[in-house]
Amino acid sequence: MDVDASRKWQEAEQLSAGGEDAQARALYAELVGDPAIAPYAHLRLAVADQRAGNVRGAVAHALEAFRKAQADSTLLEMLCKLLLRLGETHAALACANALPAAQPTPGALAEVGKMLSDHMLPDAALPLLQRAMAAGMAGAPAMQYLLGLNQMYAGDLEAAERALEASVRGNPELAPAHWALAKLGVEDGRGARINRLKRLVAGAAGQGAEAALLWYSLFHELDRDGEPAQAWEALDTAMRLRRAQLRYDEAAQDALFEAAAQALKHPREETRLEPAGPMPVFIVGLPRSGTTVIERALCAQTDVASAGELRDLATQMRWVTQRAGSFNVDAGLLQAMAALPAGLLGERYLEHTRWRAHGQAFYADKWPENYLAIGHILASLPDARIVCVRRAPADACFSNLKEWFAASYPYSYAQEEVARQYARYDRFLQQVREVANPRVAFVEYEAFARQPEAAIAGLKLLLDLPDRSMSAARESVPTASAVQVRESVSTRHVGAWRRYAQRLAPMLDELARCGYPQEVEARA
Repeated sequence: MDVDASRKWQEAEQLSAGGEDAQARALYAELVGDPAIAPYAHLRLAVADQRAGNVRGAVAHALEAFRKAQADSTLLEMLCKLLLRLGETHAALACANALPAAQPTPGALAEVGKMLSDHMLPDAALPLLQRAMAAGMAGAPAMQYLLGLNQMYAGDLEAAERALEASVRGNPELAPAHWALAKLGVEDGRGARINRLKRLVAGAAGQGAEAALLWYSLFHELDRDGEPAQAWEALDTAMRLRRAQLRYDEAAQDALFEAAAQALKHPREETRLEPAGPMPVFIVGLPRSGTTVIERALCAQTDVASAGELRDLATQMRWVTQRAGSFNVDAGLLQAMAALPAGLLGERYLEHTRWRAHGQAFYADKWPENYLAIGHILASLPDARIVCVRRAPADACFSNLKEWFAASYPYSYAQEEVARQYARYDRFLQQVREVANPRVAFVEYEAFARQPEAAIAGLKLLLDLPDRSMSAARESVPTASAVQVRESVSTRHVGAWRRYAQRLAPMLDELARCGYPQEVEARA
């Protein structure tokens, strides 16, 4: 970097720190022509555009920074974080893969590993976390937790248990580690884990910000231990604590579903055919309704690669509409899409996801709430398929109530609210059925659980999916179903709500009010 460029950089940094964004931006723009400083200048411009809500500008500058990036671990760490946030996952993974050769600090390895874990990329996260631990962070409880979590996602359950137990030995109040252990569901040592959790919730940890997570963990352990009375007390406490922590706007939910329904009614423009290549199969439904286990069965028997829960559809909708926001769709985003060419969304989505097919004809995108964008999927991706999963009302609602979803699905922490959300979803599914598109198939979870082979054969026939072209590889499952999907398919989870029927009276009454009465004898 020459003297003039160095002076401009320092001045731009000072202006930016002082809130003089426009002046700082002008200086950064002058610096993009200097090869030594160009990637850093583009990075600053990307952040400035992101703050200003200029989605396309932020993506363009971030990718330019990536193309000009140097073997600088700090730059690669910052780029990886920004690219993930902007939905440029492929480029972010390239930054992560380049990081070890850039002589990073253990902290940089750990930070990027955590980011990849947060974005449900355990196969990329694990090597970095392991390198960080080998470089001196093996004793950090948070690192042991992240290692165990990603080993659980990757299917190495014994190693996951060891790492998670090590994390709680180092920090007994590390609530996420207790939650991960509860999700593992290991029978050996359950009594000790229950006693440990009871001590925690009775002490100072039970009053902290993560107390709800400890109570959810205790519920799962007690539920598996055959103690429904104690288990319910834990779950009821967990839901009450968690509901108090989150804002939830039911009117906004109503508006969201109305926008999704309106998108189904838009006239279908003639979208040009995409170039030959792999096409997506969207598997959608309420969370914890069987989407993951159905996806795994479908991918095992057809030429469909398991791509995981992708955030690309909403991300590309935001790029197309220039509407900054989260990885979830909202009513405004759906409405803005209606006024724009559908083909652009299809092109962007395919451009950002086809690499996940790994040589197979199709790839499964299992982000549950993509159902809200079915209208736009049908318009923008004429060769895509959609599988809509429906689970019986009481089981679907109870399965949501007993799950910890971090910042997602705020309706899932109160009985009446989750019942009304189920009704919204089910009404919307009926509207999708009325569209009668041959690329959309419907699966009842209970029918699948009773006869999985027949259900998958039916999907294969309806959606014209070819037989699997290569042997199935062991794949990670970075979802709440990470352990469950590795078990054999059965009906053992059907009717799980019944053992708590009396306690679930508010949910059952609201379901009945919405048109889904349950058997009277089950509530006696």
